[in-house]
Amino acid sequence: MTTLMPIGGNESHKKPAVLQEFVNRAGGFQADIVIFPQTSVLVDTGDEYAALFLKLGARSARSLGFRTRAEAYAEDLSAAVQSASGIFISGGTQMRLPALIGGTPLEAAILEAYRRGVIIAGTSAGAAVMPKVMIGYGKGGPTPREGMAHFTPGLGLTERIVFDQHFRQKDRLGRLIYLIASHPGLLGIGIDENTAAIVEDESSITVTGSGAVTIVDGSEMQATNVAEIERGGAIAVSGIRIHVLTAGCSFNVETRKADIPALELLRE
Repeated sequence: MTTLMPIGGNESHKKPAVLQEFVNRAGGFQADIVIFPQTSVLVDTGDEYAALFLKLGARSARSLGFRTRAEAYAEDLSAAVQSASGIFISGGTQMRLPALIGGTPLEAAILEAYRRGVIIAGTSAGAAVMPKVMIGYGKGGPTPREGMAHFTPGLGLTERIVFDQHFRQKDRLGRLIYLIASHPGLLGIGIDENTAAIVEDESSITVTGSGAVTIVDGSEMQATNVAEIERGGAIAVSGIRIHVLTAGCSFNVETRKADIPALELLRE
């Protein structure tokens, strides 16, 4: 089974339920985790996550702290990925990681690890970089507008889904609708802070954390003028479906149906 765990950013380290879920799914006390901190400009990011994952029970946690494309060809980095049970990508600027490892054996090792069942998690930029088509950067706002998001190649871990992060906190509904209107065959997943969308086999999504996951589904879109609008104008779109899901809710990618657990009534 393949598993992606994109996190919307700003995950709690004091009450690390989301990160604990990642460690548990990576193997718990037998988890061997590697961290890619390249999206961050902070020198200690990788080591801080490594220390936290060890505190949460992982057997080992190592930051792969290279910063040049030449270093990405080192065989020991690919070997570390090949022996990992969990891979974590930090937050920062998502375009940094593909620029460093795109087309290298290290990128191929990450993809191969994912296909054989290694869970891959990422927070903020680390979530955005996962798909084949990612949002490189853009603007916030509730209304979809021409040019409000820039799309660029990501790591290619999924070809069906696109992730956006800090979703409600930075008001990013408009740019996700803009992307889906541009290509309704993709499924848009907007993830709030301290929240994760756990994607299994690209067919099932479950939500964990304190916020919500917003799903923008264009599979039944009827019409849009996205190709005709210029100069940042507002875009019209009809027939898209939006789901807002919280912890415990799930979504079936194949049927495009959500499941919201029924309220459990209490007895006096």
